[in-house]
Amino acid sequence: MEVSSYLFLGLVYVYVLGPALVVVVASFNSATSFPSPFQAFTLRWYVQLFRHREFVQSMQVSLVVAGAAASIATLLGGPAAFVFVRSRFQGRHAFMALFTTPLVVPQIVLGLAMLQFLSVLKLPITMVGLVLIHAVFVLPYTLRAMVTSLTHFDRTLEEAATSLGASWIRTLWHVTLPLTRTGFTVGFVLAFVVSFVNVPLSLFLAAPGSTTLPIRLFAYIESRLDPLVAAVGAFLILVAFATTLFVDRVLRLRLLL
Repeated sequence: MEVSSYLFLGLVYVYVLGPALVVVVASFNSATSFPSPFQAFTLRWYVQLFRHREFVQSMQVSLVVAGAAASIATLLGGPAAFVFVRSRFQGRHAFMALFTTPLVVPQIVLGLAMLQFLSVLKLPITMVGLVLIHAVFVLPYTLRAMVTSLTHFDRTLEEAATSLGASWIRTLWHVTLPLTRTGFTVGFVLAFVVSFVNVPLSLFLAAPGSTTLPIRLFAYIESRLDPLVAAVGAFLILVAFATTLFVDRVLRLRLLL
């Protein structure tokens, strides 16, 4: 690779990771305002973060909502992906477009529509409703990842397994799913991240006991702005990095199809 290619790649990394690095550095700043010139190294803001009961509770809520929504989207997207890839029926593309509709509908509109829907049914706003609307929104991400993985799957491997006497269930469990697990993993991780950082949907459907971390952070910023905000951002960056490292090194899965 030429020097110019390395230089271009380095500039791309700086452009992508530069803001995250600034946030991480600011989280160790002893200054009392954000943003502010770096004064001295301190862990004060991380101590305050984990002593802040509302932030800790919101982290737990976001983890539960994102994990549940990503799981539901993966469980629904998997069978749907098999149908769209393996079956040929009239209106297949129309149904595929219907499943991806949440991607083109503004999130504010989707959240407001869900709020009105719950109001018409006279149902209370609970964490269950928040999980379901998040699952609807992230379903297209899991579906597209799984469809891509199944499309590039060599079906002769399934034929070889069945010709050797394996039932379709054993073939699915021991051949198809292991060889397409990258797509399922990518879909789950992407859905989890998108749900975890979502603001518009949570803004309409978050109840006092189910306030997600992004909503809690926005409420905190309205009253004051200090490096505690950067500490929250740095913590989220660390969680994302640790998740990626775990999937890549421990599960031996690459998050690229």
